[in-house]
Amino acid sequence: MGLFQTRTGYGRLDSYVFDRALRRLTAPFHGFARERIVPRLRPGLRVLDVGCGGGHFAIELAEREPTLEIVGVDLSTRLLAWARERGAGVAGRVSFVEASALDMPFGSGEFDLVYSLGSIKHWADPARGLREATRVLRPGGHLCVIEGDRGGRAEDVDALVSIWRARGPLRGLAAAFFRNVVVPGALDLADAAALLRTIPELRAQVTRAPGLPILTIEGTPAAASTT
Repeated sequence: MGLFQTRTGYGRLDSYVFDRALRRLTAPFHGFARERIVPRLRPGLRVLDVGCGGGHFAIELAEREPTLEIVGVDLSTRLLAWARERGAGVAGRVSFVEASALDMPFGSGEFDLVYSLGSIKHWADPARGLREATRVLRPGGHLCVIEGDRGGRAEDVDALVSIWRARGPLRGLAAAFFRNVVVPGALDLADAAALLRTIPELRAQVTRAPGLPILTIEGTPAAASTT
């Protein structure tokens, strides 16, 4: 496992690098997530961030819509401590819980919206994690999972590198970094589609972001059988 591929929680150095030193790397993913998630926000929603890391995105949503109740879940004690520190201004509306995406300490149907940004590649069992995310959604709730696309086209990776503002010789290094460090454990389009076929309780589809090496899994809990 590389720096971004650990599935047992970040170490001290990994936590620092991910939280403090690589914000530019996550910026395109957060920008795309805003396009998918912000239009779905409504006053009073209960929202879950699975794999919240240092809490940046959860805190941003709370600042956008002050009536949301947001819970962030992560395995890293260090990242959660930083999340609580930086989220002091929205305390009471955003909380952070140390737990696994595969076994979350919430009842069924507790959340209106569940999202996960760049985390599914760290889950030891992605299917189990998606089932958990589906379980905690209320009927009619929405799931949005955003991850780097392991099968992203060269031109899409180049577009991402442009957002990172890598120039000259750094462009090739940045593209290699994405392909060899960021997404080796992530999904490609076929992987994600095959994964969804194993989760009948989730009615979802997988799509590629236009012009960026990003995959999105979006859907709702399947209606309960009446037979």
